[in-house]
Amino acid sequence: MRRLLAASVAVSALALAGSAHAEGECGSTSAGWNAPNGAVVFDRGPGPIRDVLDAVGEYRTHSMLSHGPGVSVTHATMNTPSQASWPGVCTKPMQGNDLRYGYPGLQQVNQGGIYMYMYGNGVGPEWTGWQQGDPAQAALIGDSIWYNHPFVTDVSRHDGGQTIDRPVRNGYRVNYSLFQYRDLQSAHQTPGDAVNSGMVCSTFMAYAHSYAGRGVVTPYTYSHAQIANASNSLYTGVYNQCKQSLGWFTNALLTVACPFYNVCGNAGNQVANCMSANMCDSSDSRYWKSVRDDANATARSISPDRVGGWGVHPINNTTWGPDYSHQLQWNSGGNVYGCWQ
Repeated sequence: MRRLLAASVAVSALALAGSAHAEGECGSTSAGWNAPNGAVVFDRGPGPIRDVLDAVGEYRTHSMLSHGPGVSVTHATMNTPSQASWPGVCTKPMQGNDLRYGYPGLQQVNQGGIYMYMYGNGVGPEWTGWQQGDPAQAALIGDSIWYNHPFVTDVSRHDGGQTIDRPVRNGYRVNYSLFQYRDLQSAHQTPGDAVNSGMVCSTFMAYAHSYAGRGVVTPYTYSHAQIANASNSLYTGVYNQCKQSLGWFTNALLTVACPFYNVCGNAGNQVANCMSANMCDSSDSRYWKSVRDDANATARSISPDRVGGWGVHPINNTTWGPDYSHQLQWNSGGNVYGCWQ
């Protein structure tokens, strides 16, 4: 979840002069985490999703399903979308399909892969923890996804010698869909489905709960005031991150390429449109503002805090909820290399 750093869309204008390559996709960890099989692992990291969740009074920004200490993890995440080609980048900074059908989406990675996901960019999450609840019930969830769920295997985009398993739903790979924050539809149910064949991290956790026969995790309805605040925060967060990421670059390539356009404002509009209206290929602010200004508009979703039973969310909504947050530690043995995309 935290990997959607739309700020780097502006930075990636370097691609006008050649291909850009992000760092931290593959690497090793000398120790695995201590989260038991079936536990949900949470973190709080940077990025636009944090802006949205902060705006509605919630704390956790990402949730992952552990398959045991030093083993693997299943989670849904999204990389920074590709930059649109020039001159379209000036008015629509991101590739619309990359934003709508977030890659890699739902995936299973080893401890090396998840360590690089969390810490490979040099700035790890400010908080991590895990909840298990009843060990037997949690293990059923972990085992159901690990042993019983259909999947396909993809080759890593960054290391051809590494493979990444991708659970499939209704015969398709599961994308990361920002629209899940506005309306999860039936993504949390079995069989269930949603637009863009999508899930986010927490709607996947709810789906895994249902898939294992542990019951349906009920969604939460966010008020109009909450989603209006979240929409403004999302736009402002993307805009500010974009501006800050330019640094010395402000007066260099991007400004030269698009001297008469508010590229960062267009980036903020595009992400806000995608989350609020599934209009991911437009930077016309009227789409997200029409939702923000509609007094009848609400959102229906499942957040990481709801999965864990925190704040206004009931602790008995999931197997994990009655537990408290244990400290995530990297203390199991082994030296594991892996990739998260």
